[in-house]
Parts: sequence; C-alpha cells; structure tokens
Amino acid sequence: MSKAKITKLSICLALVLALVGGGIVYYNVAMKGDAAVTNEAAARDESVPDDGVVYIEPEMVSLAGALSGNADSQAAAKAAFDLVNAKRQEAGLGALTWNSGLEQASAVRAVEASQSFSHTRPDGTDWWTVNSNLMYGENLAKGYATADEAVTAWMNSPTHKANIMDTEFTSGAIAIHIGSNGQWFWAQEFGF
Repeated sequence: MSKAKITKLSICLALVLALVGGGIVYYNVAMKGDAAVTNEAAARDESVPDDGVVYIEPEMVSLAGALSGNADSQAAAKAAFDLVNAKRQEAGLGALTWNSGLEQASAVRAVEASQSFSHTRPDGTDWWTVNSNLMYGENLAKGYATADEAVTAWMNSPTHKANIMDTEFTSGAIAIHIGSNGQWFWAQEFGF
C-alpha cells in the first residue's frame, strides 16, 4: 500500500474514532507529518470556578521541569509569540506581553499534550486548573516544526484565531515539548 493511501486511511480511521468518541479532530493534511490542531480552542470566562476554589497545580513546577526542548524549539516558541503579536497588531490590537506564570503553565500543558492531546488534562481535570488565576485561553498544536506552520494552523482555525485576536487578552506565553518520537507539542496560553 502506498504511503499516500496509508496516510488517507489513517486520517479516515482517526476521524471515525474521534467521531465515535464524541469529538472531532481537525487534521491539516496539507502539512508534512502528523501536524494537527484540535478542532476547538479552549476558552473560559473571567470568573473563579463556581465552587470558589482557586486552582493552582501543586506539582506545576516539577511538571514544567519535564519540558523537553532544545535551542530550536525555544527559538520557535518565541518566534511564534512574535508572529501572534504581529497578527494582532495588523488587526489593530495591542501586543500581548510575555507572562512568566503563563510560560510555566504552557510548559506543563505542552508536556501534558504529549500524553493526551486534548484540552482536558491527563488526570481528567480542565486545562485551566494548572493555574486558574492566570489561564483564560489555550491553543494546542502538534507536529509543526516551525513557528510559521503553527501560527498559520492556528490562524486557519476560527476558534484558535478567536483566542489570538481576543481583545481582552493582554498576556500570553508559548512552550514546545519535544516528545520521545521527536514530534513537537505546542501550548499557547492566554491571560488578562
């Protein structure tokens, strides 16, 4: 069977499995490799959770320390952040400021995305429970090897673009975790 047929079969199988499971996964088949963004970006309202509890993941520092990257992935994360700000400024919006707390949260989420590519954390909790004081929007991507590819994918997805262009977001950060197979997992976090 040809590589193209295997790729198409894999994509069809993934879509069938995703639909059966209740979710839909968007695959950008024009990109090389296994590049994908989830079909929906994550966003939440400004309020503290209904139960009044402010969540801060107690093991955030150690999980953020599990981030596996290199000079190329670190440079790509910063380049993607700059590209996002360029897109915002082209639209007449203010630039996001880099937030070190969101940087740590995005490191956690990039590692978690390599374990479970979802806006639900591997332990089943909501994505924003890494730090509920800071996290109000999230974009994930996997497989993209450059800032241009990742930002283009996010901008081509209405829900991811909505996070990038949200006028209320004033800060953010991006982290990339390199999985054991060399695949890049991107996490972009937004805050006020």
